[in-house]
Amino acid sequence: MLGTRAGACLIGLSLGSLPLSAGPARSLPDRKEAAVRVVSGTRVTAVEGESWLRHLGVPFIGSNMGRVANWGEPPPSYPGQLSSGERPDGDFQLSGADLYRLNCRSCHKADGSGVPPEINSIIGPVQATSAAMIRAQMKQRGAELDAKTVNQLASQAQASLRMRLQNGGERMPPFRHLVPEEVEALLAYLDELAGIPGAEQKQVLLVEPASRIGEHVVKGTCHICHEASGPGLAVSIATSQSIPSLASLPVDRFPYEVIRKVREGVSRPTPMMTSSHGQMPIFSILTPGEVGAAYSYLVRYPPRP
Repeated sequence: MLGTRAGACLIGLSLGSLPLSAGPARSLPDRKEAAVRVVSGTRVTAVEGESWLRHLGVPFIGSNMGRVANWGEPPPSYPGQLSSGERPDGDFQLSGADLYRLNCRSCHKADGSGVPPEINSIIGPVQATSAAMIRAQMKQRGAELDAKTVNQLASQAQASLRMRLQNGGERMPPFRHLVPEEVEALLAYLDELAGIPGAEQKQVLLVEPASRIGEHVVKGTCHICHEASGPGLAVSIATSQSIPSLASLPVDRFPYEVIRKVREGVSRPTPMMTSSHGQMPIFSILTPGEVGAAYSYLVRYPPRP
């Protein structure tokens, strides 16, 4: 049976002036002709299992994973920071830049540079998928490769990048929740981020329901540090602090509390708390509608052990 907080969420609890169904209606700058595709039939599934930090055996304190979303300035063409309108039907327009922001930026930063040596830059591997970039780099080194060899190298790099996205790596989690249309939109944006010629013309907008946006936020960002269920992940033995599980959030917090905690760092503000947000990073890059969609997703698709 749903708790009072979760039940209130499902019957349309107001998030300030923003209803849970509202989502960003984004437009890409100088790309009025960008293709818009409706992604239908995607199966939304519950988040499950241990956090990625627990999976790696990495302590929350001392790791940059999931914590660098707001580091540095976004690239000039980054569209994810545009103001968003409300969609009363609950659908979101999602660009490749949005997919990057919801799934990748919390570890790889806005410019894709990461935090070496713990989190590698994605720019080099993406540039390696472009025959034009390979030729330019080899020319700088005073070497020439024939077209067949260059194309083979680019094709191998593309296959490796797709495999890494699907299966993860030694320290990178897999992103198996991404469907083919999302993968293509994300890769198109990565091309643009890496400066690959012609990438601007490949950008697309996807139309997806709020539950799917919530799944992106939870699986792509929150699950790095938050366990799906259980007592949560310990932050510090000395202070007995712990990171609450995702399953506990709709039970213990109202939607507006979660939204404020995620975006501003304070869930239950008091005069004594306004200057501190605790250990959790602030994700001001997420809109209230996106965080609300994540809350609703956790209610409708309860996390599993």
